[in-house]
Parts: sequence; C-alpha cells; structure tokens
Amino acid sequence: MMRPLMRVVLSHYAIGLISVLICIPMIITLTEIPKSLWLKPDLHEEMDIVTGIGVIMIGWGVLLEERKTLREIFGLLEVQNEQWQVAIDHVCHNYGVGQLSIGLMAEICIELIKIPNTIIYTGEVDDYLVAAGLVFVGVGALLLVRHVLVMFFFLPRSVAVVH
Repeated sequence: MMRPLMRVVLSHYAIGLISVLICIPMIITLTEIPKSLWLKPDLHEEMDIVTGIGVIMIGWGVLLEERKTLREIFGLLEVQNEQWQVAIDHVCHNYGVGQLSIGLMAEICIELIKIPNTIIYTGEVDDYLVAAGLVFVGVGALLLVRHVLVMFFFLPRSVAVVH
C-alpha cells in the first residue's frame, strides 16, 4: 500500500507540484513583509514569518536531498526506468542542498536578532537583518521556480548529463 503511494509522491510531477505550493507563501512573504520594514519598531511577526518560511525551506531541502534514500526505504530502487529515477535523484539532491543552505542562511539572519544585545548587538540593524533574510527567501523562491521548471520541462536533458 505504501509503495504505490510513495511512487506517486516521489514522482517528478508531485515534487514539482509541492515545490510550486511551497513557492506561494514564499512569494506572499516577499510582497508583504517589505511593506512594514523600517516603519514599525516591533518586527516579531515579520521575524516569525521569515523563520517559518526558513524552516519550510530547510525541511523541503532535506526531503529533496534524500529522495534516493526514500526510494530505497520504500523498495523503489532497481525499477525499469532506473536511469530516469537516478537523474531525478541527482537533480533533487542538488536543488535540495541549495534549498537547505539558503533556508539556513535566512534562519541565521533572524536568529542573530534573537540573541540578546549583550552578546551580539543588533539594535540598529534588525530591519536590515530581516531584509537580508527576505533576500535569502527570494533566492530560495527563485531556486524553487527553477527546480519546478526542471521537474516539469527540462528533466530529459539532465538524464544525458548524469549518465
């Protein structure tokens, strides 16, 4: 029962669709948060949003990165189209590492603000750190859009690159 479900969930179309769905709150974040930067003293909500998006980016990056391991766990290795699956694994691994790394950078920007000012003084640069976190969210969104395009349209070319 789990094998057929995981075969669908780990397909390049499902991965592309999930990436699209993850892009939506990222894009909303990129359009809404800049409206309040430098206009109000309390950035807790903005920090929480960037932190939440960063966690989503990290989580999705790890899942993408470990697609091959998930296929192994659910007995989906050595299938008829294994060369195709290996190509998808390779692309997902690369984009997953990117998403994970960029999400961590967004998180670092926000965590710097949360450290007490007696340790790291960020008093006057909190808005800039949130903006830097937003830049990383934007880069992550662009990376996911590119990943979606590869998953839906350009994956056959990557098969030739991998093998």
